Amino acid sequence: MQEQPNDKDIAALESITELKNYNNFVFKQISNFVKGKKVLDFGSGYGDLCLYLKNLNYDIDGYDINQTAIEKTRLKDIKTYNKISQIDQKYDTVTSLNVLEHVKDDVGLIIQIKSLLVDNGTLVLYLPASPIVWTKMDEEVNHFRRYTKKDIEEKLINANYEIEYISFVDFIGWLVLLVMKFFRIQPNFNKKLLIFYDKVFFRYLKIFDFLFKKLIGKNLLIVAKLKEK
Repeated sequence: MQEQPNDKDIAALESITELKNYNNFVFKQISNFVKGKKVLDFGSGYGDLCLYLKNLNYDIDGYDINQTAIEKTRLKDIKTYNKISQIDQKYDTVTSLNVLEHVKDDVGLIIQIKSLLVDNGTLVLYLPASPIVWTKMDEEVNHFRRYTKKDIEEKLINANYEIEYISFVDFIGWLVLLVMKFFRIQPNFNKKLLIFYDKVFFRYLKIFDFLFKKLIGKNLLIVAKLKEK
């Protein structure tokens, strides 16, 4: 999976968990594509998505390598693995938010996740998009890439998945990053600023996602189905 987390990774986790409006918006979209009952959140972080799905009565487990994140998720009474080899069952759906971009061999991980899915199982990915808004912040939190639709579609298809749905998310976030890059303003994980963005901007401007979801956004939401053997 990803490299061992650094201070920037931890700061990112702590900041993202505070984005209530953003998280609820993203989690709701993800939950619309969860199939079956048994779900694994691969790279579960602080367990926010796990808890959201648990409250929707899904049988949810987590997996992460960050020990602090694992402990916080387990405090939510969610079974959390820290090694893939420990996982001794298969899931109807595997979700993975903001994980593949941290992995040098993302194709290898996509293939490895297949072993965790039942036949015709569903993989739901949420990934940073648009290389044009690559900034130093991506480097600081150990990103290897931002994805294009073509890139992630090809990788999934070559790994024997069928794409069922793909769209962009967070147009406003993309626009903010583009403007900051144009004016050479270095973004960082300023917790207060991110919470302000969540409460004031994203809360009221998320409607733009419905207008631009097929065109551009800061992230990509992808739903893929594992083909029959």
